[in-house]
Amino acid sequence: MANEYFSRTQVHAWSDEIGEQPEGHRVALQRLLKDQRRISKFIQENAVNLNPSTGGVGLYLLGVIARMFDLAGGRLKSANWSQIRAAESRVSKAVGQLLPLDDNFGERLRDIEWRAQPHILDEAIMSLFDRDEEDLSEEEEQLDPIECAKLFFLLWVAVEVMDGNWKPPKGFVGEKEYAYLHIDPKKESAEEAPA
Repeated sequence: MANEYFSRTQVHAWSDEIGEQPEGHRVALQRLLKDQRRISKFIQENAVNLNPSTGGVGLYLLGVIARMFDLAGGRLKSANWSQIRAAESRVSKAVGQLLPLDDNFGERLRDIEWRAQPHILDEAIMSLFDRDEEDLSEEEEQLDPIECAKLFFLLWVAVEVMDGNWKPPKGFVGEKEYAYLHIDPKKESAEEAPA
């Protein structure tokens, strides 16, 4: 049985914090990727089928996801290959009902009720697909939507495995029901900008 969900606002806050203060999380991200070496290897093996720029983003996003579980507290065990293959099979079976990759992709994904930590997946969709060229830094480049979808499916497998291996801390209270909460990155950025 999946754990209770991290809230959408908490997931987004963690994502922003990690993105805005990468040096403050660098050591933890490296440790977590090492601790989750099988999932890291799974991402790397499958990144061979991706453009180099997309593949490089994959390990970073995997680290961010693992860091979210880390920030939530509790204990995150290392994954084994049978868990990864089982999650991969389960996600692969859902791919057919999600495609084509169109404007309703996210909506179809949200209809899949068995997803673990759906707010992390919502954040992943926002990070991969809702990126405007004017919002990208000089080091970043716009990623191809098909490449983003391939990477998203790999990250979904990782979320399923990590949630299954995460034991929440005592007293953890998460969400039991999923309700989509839209966060517009452009609107939020405009609101945070100094007047």
